[in-house]
Amino acid sequence: MTARGLAVHAVVAALLLAGAADASPRGPGAERRDLDVVASAQPSDQRREDRDVVVAEVMVRDGALKADAVATTVTSCHACRGESAVLQVLYVPGPASARFDNVASAWTQDCWDCTATALAVQVVVIGPGTRARPTNRALAVGDACATCRTATAAFQVVVQVDAIGRLADPALAEVAAWFEAEAALLEAAVQAPAARRRAERVAVRSLDDLRRLAVRSLGGRARSARVAVTR
Repeated sequence: MTARGLAVHAVVAALLLAGAADASPRGPGAERRDLDVVASAQPSDQRREDRDVVVAEVMVRDGALKADAVATTVTSCHACRGESAVLQVLYVPGPASARFDNVASAWTQDCWDCTATALAVQVVVIGPGTRARPTNRALAVGDACATCRTATAAFQVVVQVDAIGRLADPALAEVAAWFEAEAALLEAAVQAPAARRRAERVAVRSLDDLRRLAVRSLGGRARSARVAVTR
């Protein structure tokens, strides 16, 4: 792993293990009703490389809810690079009616040698009686740019357990490492044609790894596991 990769891993792991700057604090009775998390990268001529990473871990206690995890990147300047990545870990003890939307979108426009990547990951833990409606989407678009490259990936896992509890710190560290590895794969996908061709096969295996990690750590069963990849 490069020095840059080690630094990113340390930051992501620290965010997760601390409950994340954008998440509710870890601890008994912690609640938060703001359930939408967004990572947005918008490089420009003044800032030719832009990277935004958002990590959130949230416990919700009651009521109907809707949670969106969104990673979006727009690159429209020559030789610019944009990367967005969002990870949301959400606990819903229930009973509740819950809608979970996970979206990764990236597009490039009117530029040459520019790149845009977006990674959205949503891990949802629900208790008995919660009616879950998950959706998972990825979109990559290049417009009026022959040498631009885009890559997106969206991963969503919904796990049902008998009694809600937060992921233990070692499990969160594993999720952090998985998240970092997927971000690195996306970055490679916009640099090497071979990586682009094998991206979908790799994504399916990665989804299985995330699903097994969540199920094993929580002792539940997977209600839904989805992946979408676009290049």
